[in-house]
Amino acid sequence: MKQKYISVLILTSAMLLGCSNDDSGEKSSENNKKADDRVITLNQISTSPEDAIKKSRKVYTDQDLKGLAYERENGKWCYKVEQQKNGEESEVIIADKQGKVIHRESEKENDIHKNELFNYGDAIDYKKAIKKSQKEFNGKIKEWSLSKDEGKLIYDINLEKGKKAHEITVDAKSGKILQNEKDD
Repeated sequence: MKQKYISVLILTSAMLLGCSNDDSGEKSSENNKKADDRVITLNQISTSPEDAIKKSRKVYTDQDLKGLAYERENGKWCYKVEQQKNGEESEVIIADKQGKVIHRESEKENDIHKNELFNYGDAIDYKKAIKKSQKEFNGKIKEWSLSKDEGKLIYDINLEKGKKAHEITVDAKSGKILQNEKDD
């Protein structure tokens, strides 16, 4: 009887140990999936920046481009297009996969800064900027943006690989790497 009790105890322990190992494997796989959802590769981007800008200009006409960003918003990869004209500023969010406007808002703005406005055609292609960044740090894209900083048109590109991340600033006209900052 004692031997039967010990056998059951050993068998139960082995089963529990086996279950706990399977569970941690699932959690590890789940954590990797969540980490993969936070980054994207260049060839996974469906909508071009030009198309996103065109869609935003259909929503708010006659506005000039102030900022363009590609990031994860509410679980979806999206473009965020910021525009303005005299007395009004707008933001349009376009879902990358569907290419559809998923959010828009506009507000009155008294303080318009013309030196923040730009034409997308004045910048090198976003793919070229990202590829240059990935030569500095070979990570996947967490997000990128294009805007003017102190009058200079720049791409800010956040790349991530494992637990390492870099924010790389690229001159959007020349393609020159201006800064490569490691994020902790």
